[in-house]
Amino acid sequence: VYCSATGASEPRNLGYMVRLGLWGDGTSFQDFPQFLGALEKGGVGALELVAMDMKARGMYVCRTLSYKGADFDTVEAPLEERMTNMYGKAAEFWADLRLELLSAGEISGEEKGVSNQIWRLYWSSHQRFFRHMCMSAKVPAVVKLAKEALAENKCVVIGLQSTGEARTEEAVTKYGVEMEDFVSGPRELLLKLVEENYPLPPKPDTFQQGEEKVTEIQRKRHSAQDVSFKGRVRKVAKMEDVSDDDSGDYSPSESSDHESSESDEEFHMCQICNSEEEKSLLLNCSGCSLRVHPSCLTPPWTGMLTDDWSCYSCKKIEGQEMEHDANVADFSKRYDSAVERKLKILDVIRSLDLPNNPLDDIIDQLGGPDKVAEITGRRGMLIRTSDGKGVIYQARNAKEVSMEMINMHEKQQFMDDKKLIAIISEAGSAGVSLHADRRAKNQRRRVHVTLELPWSADRAIQQFGRTHRSNQTSAPQYRLLFTNLGGEKRFASIVAKRLESLGALTQGDRRAGPSLSAFNYDSTYGKKALTMVYRGIMEQDSFPVVPPRCSDNQASIEEFITEAKVALVSVGIIRDATVCNGKVAGKLSGRIVDADMHDVARFLNRLLGLAPDIQNR
Repeated sequence: VYCSATGASEPRNLGYMVRLGLWGDGTSFQDFPQFLGALEKGGVGALELVAMDMKARGMYVCRTLSYKGADFDTVEAPLEERMTNMYGKAAEFWADLRLELLSAGEISGEEKGVSNQIWRLYWSSHQRFFRHMCMSAKVPAVVKLAKEALAENKCVVIGLQSTGEARTEEAVTKYGVEMEDFVSGPRELLLKLVEENYPLPPKPDTFQQGEEKVTEIQRKRHSAQDVSFKGRVRKVAKMEDVSDDDSGDYSPSESSDHESSESDEEFHMCQICNSEEEKSLLLNCSGCSLRVHPSCLTPPWTGMLTDDWSCYSCKKIEGQEMEHDANVADFSKRYDSAVERKLKILDVIRSLDLPNNPLDDIIDQLGGPDKVAEITGRRGMLIRTSDGKGVIYQARNAKEVSMEMINMHEKQQFMDDKKLIAIISEAGSAGVSLHADRRAKNQRRRVHVTLELPWSADRAIQQFGRTHRSNQTSAPQYRLLFTNLGGEKRFASIVAKRLESLGALTQGDRRAGPSLSAFNYDSTYGKKALTMVYRGIMEQDSFPVVPPRCSDNQASIEEFITEAKVALVSVGIIRDATVCNGKVAGKLSGRIVDADMHDVARFLNRLLGLAPDIQNR
């Protein structure tokens, strides 16, 4: 017996169930990959057939709690004026940042691997940033729904996926536990992206290089003097040999100091041929003190004998030093310029008007931690000070409850009717029951508001299941919140698609369970529609329908096409196009790569990075 709660939310999850006999010897499919390929090709219909076939053969039982009595309602939360302006400016900034990173990458000469890594981080941060923005845009609607539900003698459960704890803790580390206002998750995300990944040219370590140059010259001088000394010792040794052989009376040590110094002044060794020569007939290098005959050099020296003469090696070193100094100066200039640009970008980010962390904001607007039960994975929270002039960071378990038990304590407060609002995240609410249990004191009807939908169907079902259990006095009301932003359909689309496959595989019916099918754009029809839109914008085909807010006259359609092209260039869907100050420079020669022509997920992801008006059109 294979037993699983959410094992069939996607066909690939059946992989370990080899004893079902759906693939292998004696079946139509040689192995699991072949079976999976057939299911994926057949779409939702094929999944329904698998469930029906297994049920007909008596080898499959699926039971799920009925959603009878539960209300599912999608609520649109239009952006307020301040939020619309905030969103538009953020979209402009991301477009500018993309161009800035392209330019900085060219200047710094980033390797391909490093460059690819930066762009992967850029687009993943881009998606997270605008997902944060969408959540923040829905905060006023969440607060309004919660207050309405409380007025109707109901209680509220608010579901989200991420708490923004990492951003809060980073901000506390940077700014301290007391701050003027709540932390802005989007701002901290942007600051981190630029601080850690802005491409800079190599840093010129001038001090070390200068030190190396001095050491090199000293080494050369030392070796030159060493050669001269050795040559002189050899000459002295020769003289000693001769005197020993001839008379035995002569000893160099017996000659006067005066004569010795006079000899040193007037005669020196040529450090190439090792012969002694008058000082005036040898070239003396002012750099490394080399003494040589003009004719011993290669090529021979034919110029004047001057005091500031330099040997060929020193001249070469001096030339290299001058070139090196010029290079160091150039590198320093480029590096300083890049650092200055990076600091300017960070200043712009700090000056942007961006929303606060939605979780802290909702708790604050609904009466603070005394009124709201928080069941999440975070360890600390920001709360408003008693005078209302700032916020302070404190541990969630401030009231004699251990950190391990804080979520169970908060859950009990909600079930005991002491707190009428609960906020749950995926990390903190695993296995938690918040339904209108007949055994609990709080038997008010639950209004379950989803501020943020999970990515996967089984997680969505699990989040809905927190408030929908057996032995309840009433089924919950589900309120699925969406902004009026076109790009946010991305998050609904992916869950809708997976809920359909979950219903198809478990019930043999794609309509089983909560229906979001209206949001499933990632289908055959969605892909065809996207290709038509792209072909229309790139003027390869005429639009089958008139674009939004365009009349039938060609001028308004052309205006829409130009706006759409600039928008798609700014989010990297139209590539190789020249853009100047947000406008397409000259004839737009960009292209949309074939892989993107029917990639609905990428289209909706990138769409989030556009100003609300053009995004929705």
